[in-house]
Amino acid sequence: MPEEIVAIYRGDVIIPLKKLNIPSGSRIKLLIEKVDTKEPLKELGYLKLLHEGEDAGELFEF
Repeated sequence: MPEEIVAIYRGDVIIPLKKLNIPSGSRIKLLIEKVDTKEPLKELGYLKLLHEGEDAGELFEF
């Protein structure tokens, strides 16, 4: 079943803004569409926590 996921693209890596419920190594199909963001600082805070190993998806609503 198709599912829409918003993600951030940084340094050739696509980072989803919510946890994906798919097995690691699964093949997926991406449709890339640029989305304007209203809160870039919120996204940066999420990325910082994610980089530190925290699952911060529940803390941020995008």
